[in-house]
Amino acid sequence: MHSVLTKGFLPMVIGATLLLGGCATKDELRAAQASADAARMQAEQARATADMALPAAQQAVQKADQATAIAQQAQQTANSAQMAASSAQMAANGAQASAQNAAANAEQAKNDVRAAEERAQAADERAQEAERARQTRPTRLARGERG
Repeated sequence: MHSVLTKGFLPMVIGATLLLGGCATKDELRAAQASADAARMQAEQARATADMALPAAQQAVQKADQATAIAQQAQQTANSAQMAASSAQMAANGAQASAQNAAANAEQAKNDVRAAEERAQAADERAQEAERARQTRPTRLARGERG
């Protein structure tokens, strides 16, 4: 359609307008034809330039699509790394809590051992006092017994 307009119809319309107007000469007709030819040549050059630019544009679109895919993959990797970091942080927090619990349990066990040792020592002292009291206590004789 474009070539029909630029190669045939447009110069004919211009020429016909000038002829029907009654004021067109051969020189004016040639000038109009030359102008139409120049316009046609410019249109053809524009078409050729567009045809050459099309593959570059398609390649640019393809590269943009590849860049988008790479960016999406990078985002997924970053999300995975963030999740791994969160999991590691949670594990570290759990380990710290376990370590604190273990330290508290060890301290409680140490206190329990100390208390048991103190009770055992007190029981041993009471047993020794009872033994001494039994040995130093005068023997009582029942009435009428002689010692």
